[in-house]
Amino acid sequence: MTRHKKILRSLAIFFFSLGMLFSMALAGVASWADLEATFYGFERLTNERLTTLQCPVLMTVTETGTISAAVSNLSDVTVKPKLRIYVSGPGLFRAADVQITLDPGETQQVHWTVTSEDVDYKFLIMAKVLAFPYYMASTREGTCGILVLNLPNLTGSQVFDFALAAALSGLLIGLGLWIASGPQLKRRILDSSRAMTFLAILTLVDIFVSLRGAWLFGLILFLATALLIIVVLANAAQGE
Repeated sequence: MTRHKKILRSLAIFFFSLGMLFSMALAGVASWADLEATFYGFERLTNERLTTLQCPVLMTVTETGTISAAVSNLSDVTVKPKLRIYVSGPGLFRAADVQITLDPGETQQVHWTVTSEDVDYKFLIMAKVLAFPYYMASTREGTCGILVLNLPNLTGSQVFDFALAAALSGLLIGLGLWIASGPQLKRRILDSSRAMTFLAILTLVDIFVSLRGAWLFGLILFLATALLIIVVLANAAQGE
């Protein structure tokens, strides 16, 4: 192997590893925060999920975060759905009710705000939203968690966008440099390229699934990805 290709291969492994690190961090944080919210101590009243519940993945200590849930009226009469939110805190969690009016076929987004005063476990905000039953809609509930970072000069969305950009850039640059190092010359390198591509796709799917609130599936993908990382990077480092 020429010195030039060795340098390309080393850079490829470095950038790909960096991309995987940021990817795993994003997926892991999203799944872990939601897992903590699920077992935080909120009373469970139904197994039917409120799938429209949305929480930011990250916040910083100085910003105000927004939790939202969409509620729809699928009937032909006016309804008045009631929702209740439970939010964690250093002591007892707080609860608040809101009632809205929906015309036939209408959908509304309901919003609640959270701040660093709602933090428990030092750096987590956990919330549950309960939608009471109304005409043609049964009781539904959902939970979610937010990681609060001590970065007062930034916002959670800025940190998230940077981490996602670093993840995508690292994976793409790493794969590009690896292919440029001459995978067609050795079968082992070609196999490693395919494995790295599969691993990149898997971890991006993990991020997507975790952000959708499917924390159990996200954790399974996280563990599977972690095992594959060891195998793929080990083979990549040995490729000649």
